[in-house]
Amino acid sequence: MKLIFSLRKQPQKRIILLAQLTILLYYLPYFILGENANILIHDNLDSNVTWIKILLDNNAVFSFPSKVVNQVLNGIPRYSIYATYDISLIIFKIFGVYFGYVINKLFISFIGFWGMFLLLRKHFLPCSNSNIQYISVGVSLIFALLPFWSFSGSVQGLPFVLFAFLNLRNNNKKFYNYLIILLFAFYSSLVLSGIFFIVVLSVVFVYDTIKSRKINIPFFFGLVLLSFSYLLSHFPLIYGVLFNSAETHRLEFYNESIGYKSAILKSADLFLRGQYHAHSLHMLFVLPVSVILVVFYKSFNKTVKLIFAFIILTSLFYGFKDQHLIKPILDKVSNIIPIQLQRFHFLHPMFWSILLAVVLSWAASRIKYSKVFIFSVLILQLAYVIEHHEIWINRSTPTFKEFYSEATFMKIKDVIDRPVDSYKVISIGLHPAVAQYNGFNTLDGYFPSYSLKYKHEFRRVIGNELDRDESLKNYFDNWGSRCYAFSSELGRDFVSKKKEPINNLEYNFQYLETMGGEYIISVAPISESMNTEIELIERINSDANYWNVFLYKIK
Repeated sequence: MKLIFSLRKQPQKRIILLAQLTILLYYLPYFILGENANILIHDNLDSNVTWIKILLDNNAVFSFPSKVVNQVLNGIPRYSIYATYDISLIIFKIFGVYFGYVINKLFISFIGFWGMFLLLRKHFLPCSNSNIQYISVGVSLIFALLPFWSFSGSVQGLPFVLFAFLNLRNNNKKFYNYLIILLFAFYSSLVLSGIFFIVVLSVVFVYDTIKSRKINIPFFFGLVLLSFSYLLSHFPLIYGVLFNSAETHRLEFYNESIGYKSAILKSADLFLRGQYHAHSLHMLFVLPVSVILVVFYKSFNKTVKLIFAFIILTSLFYGFKDQHLIKPILDKVSNIIPIQLQRFHFLHPMFWSILLAVVLSWAASRIKYSKVFIFSVLILQLAYVIEHHEIWINRSTPTFKEFYSEATFMKIKDVIDRPVDSYKVISIGLHPAVAQYNGFNTLDGYFPSYSLKYKHEFRRVIGNELDRDESLKNYFDNWGSRCYAFSSELGRDFVSKKKEPINNLEYNFQYLETMGGEYIISVAPISESMNTEIELIERINSDANYWNVFLYKIK
């Protein structure tokens, strides 16, 4: 009763409670459907989620970075599979892979809501009238429900840590500010958003120091704490960079340069639509917000103008990074600092949300029936975000259960009838992650960093197939993070369960055997008359399973 009375007396508490319930309802389908939910596959089930499963299966979750995991690519160090020690790993270890994934995302959504809410109310919308309350809660809810990629706080955690740093900048030395910074470093990626956030904060620190002619000690200590905490949480990554004497496949990364027109179009696309690894879904309000900010720029403070300028400049940088005059310079920088320099766009969702909130608060005092206007914008944007729910967007792809098809791969183990660590397989027509998730030792896989020597060895197996398809050849030779058993007849389709037969598979089967390969798991039948080096062991076909698998043995 006290809670109900309190909610009646304080409308803001009611709408905050409603927002929390909305977040819970948003995630309810994950719990109702369980593993029958449609989860993003690209850069997710085919990699990040499977990497966690590999670590769990090999007791390598918090092992020393150099520990060799023999399950994949004939053995690679732990730091090549997953380069951090972060909080998400604890959640996966407790709840398992599927529910670990869901609970991580749910947890991060709440972090996104409260971080954005506190940031707006404390530093951008301090006024307490009812319109501002609705804007603060509405924008925070919209931000919290963005279909952020994967399961760390690299995007959703940014408002919370920015809130802490702005507090320190204002000489608020409360302990919770430093705690937020510490936790963020252990629940986000340095190479995705962390290092770019540090760059922005460092610019702010230098500006403040020059302007005031004195060092802001709390702010500086916050920067030191964030940097040092990242060194701890990303110890596997740091260890790999400093102590890995072997050359990695990343040395052969190469992108073609582009012209001015392509660079402009790429910049405009990021500005208008955002980037799918850091969804902002701001398309509905980007133009109105931009027009208001430009036409009425005198009505907004310097911080808001700088945020808008940051989005424009980093969008241009994103587009022009590979422009033929700029690319050679940035390539030299990338050789020294091996990160993707254009990833400032991971900060865009937070900044677009801040701009939406500020512009709505500006309009609230200048538009008749402002409450109707504010509610209309917030509801439309919220509906647009919910429409991009992960399960709905991926409804045409295999579910979590279908993708990993544990029953099918258990049958494969039964057919082979040997200890699973006594033989190695490759997969054709499906992601190697499926076999890896099910405990198979694979010679193929998708990893952010592995031995360049291994890449060249694996190329000896698939080289003739690559030579038959120029796009596959460029994909492997100039990138190669997907060290896959490519077929020129199948291309890069690794999701469709029904595929045309493979007539001629021009592999170096002898060298495949030298690498330890014994079995081929294929979703397409392979002509044995054209490929006499292999024999069909069994076809595992069931309407109850997603994958219809052909198991071949190398003679």
